[in-house]
Amino acid sequence: MLGYARISTNEGQDVASQKAMLEKLGAVVVFTDIGSGSRLDGRDQLEAALRLLEPGDELLALHPDRLARDTADLLTIGKCVIERGAILRIHDPAIRFDGTDMMAEIMLTLFGMIGAVEKHFIKARQRRGIEAAKLKGVYKGRPATISPDAVRELRQQGLGATQIAKRLGIGRASVYRALAA
Repeated sequence: MLGYARISTNEGQDVASQKAMLEKLGAVVVFTDIGSGSRLDGRDQLEAALRLLEPGDELLALHPDRLARDTADLLTIGKCVIERGAILRIHDPAIRFDGTDMMAEIMLTLFGMIGAVEKHFIKARQRRGIEAAKLKGVYKGRPATISPDAVRELRQQGLGATQIAKRLGIGRASVYRALAA
């Protein structure tokens, strides 16, 4: 049995407790990612676990939100697992998804929707926190990564937005924002 654990950040979170519980539940190898559960991109360890699954194997996660915070992503993971001939098992709530039980698919769909709602509320709280910090003068936003002067200088040399973006390694939208500032 393979285990999968995920934490959002290294700041104040530790994957060790998830790993220990997965091992206690029978996981021989535990794959861990650090990053958002809001998307599947960049989850190298999840991809590795899915690639290693063989017929009859199980992929175990403690909770649905450790796999994904989105219905489509959670079902995509489930379908990848069963395409490999394996079983997706979630500890809490107890879900065993092998592609034969409609109730298990309904449960995955339901918990994917719950994850999406939770993600919405997390983002709303984050926005409120940022707005409150801005009002206090504490939050200034992300530091600028490009120099508007460099953009303007290249523009004065006759370069277009695409050429400037390529030269500075930024997007064209960033070029337009710098020129508008």
